[in-house]
Amino acid sequence: MKRINWGIIGLGNVANSHLKSFEKSENCKLKGIASKNLQKLENFKKKINIEKSFCFNNYEELIKSSEIDIIYIALPNSYHYEWINKCIDYGKHILVEKPITENFFQLKKIKNKLLERNSKVLIYEGFMYKYYPQINKILDLINNNEIGEITKIISSFGVNILTKKKFLFFNKKKKIDKEGRLFNKKLGGGSILDLGCYPVSFITMLLEKFRFINFDDYKVFRKKVEIGETGVDIDSKIEMKVNNKIIIELSSSFKKNIGLATEIYGSKGSIVIPNTWTGSSNIILKKENNKDIIVFDEIDDIYLDQINTISNNLLNNNIGHNIDNMLLNMKIIDQWLN
Repeated sequence: MKRINWGIIGLGNVANSHLKSFEKSENCKLKGIASKNLQKLENFKKKINIEKSFCFNNYEELIKSSEIDIIYIALPNSYHYEWINKCIDYGKHILVEKPITENFFQLKKIKNKLLERNSKVLIYEGFMYKYYPQINKILDLINNNEIGEITKIISSFGVNILTKKKFLFFNKKKKIDKEGRLFNKKLGGGSILDLGCYPVSFITMLLEKFRFINFDDYKVFRKKVEIGETGVDIDSKIEMKVNNKIIIELSSSFKKNIGLATEIYGSKGSIVIPNTWTGSSNIILKKENNKDIIVFDEIDDIYLDQINTISNNLLNNNIGHNIDNMLLNMKIIDQWLN
């Protein structure tokens, strides 16, 4: 059976989280890895038993390998643009951690480069939730007009990582890593780029069905961005109106436990997803006086469906990506940040 050979550049926490997905997948193999940290390289090699000749201390050496089909860029946001370009230069397909770039203009340059070269390189952005069964079910419900015309969407992703549990009614500040990717502006840190990009990607994916695919369809009428001590946003909200009738409220936070829920309201009912981003056992469909809980199996491996689907796309020559949708996402994120 033919399998897709993957390579990973950057062996931090998110790359380690994908290990069991590669071990379970039957249509691909993690063939090569690269890290500038020799200890991380050795530890990763031992975990998944990769041949020494495919373990590199230099990212470009892995990308150049003729035996690698797709590169997973698991680096901080500020390095995405550089290494996407390198992958295009060597004709390698790409899965890049979200957000795909730090801003709209970087991604626009990437699109122009692909067009100028007539490149067949495919780029996927690491939103693993899009491949969950519950998301496919929600899209089916919308397509089948189960809740009628959409009027409002509220979506959040926020976890308090700044303070410890209350003690005698006081919050105690956690010690943060000011040089780490979450709080370092030079690495593309902040809650919007780390978490807020999820709700943004959800609403554009959903509203693409209604042909709301241009930024002109999205009008920002209110936003709030709180900047923390390291210069990155730590608590944010944006409100938009789409096609002058659909209200959108999106939130992200490192400061508050605002949850992972998405609520979609329509003229005939509503859909609630209690856990949109890391897998949920159910979604709630409300119509008139009826409430229907649609149950799904818990997702044991949140990255497996993404890895399998992308590998299948490459095996079967399916495009499976939409760079114009990614551009719309980045334009909304730019508006939220700036």
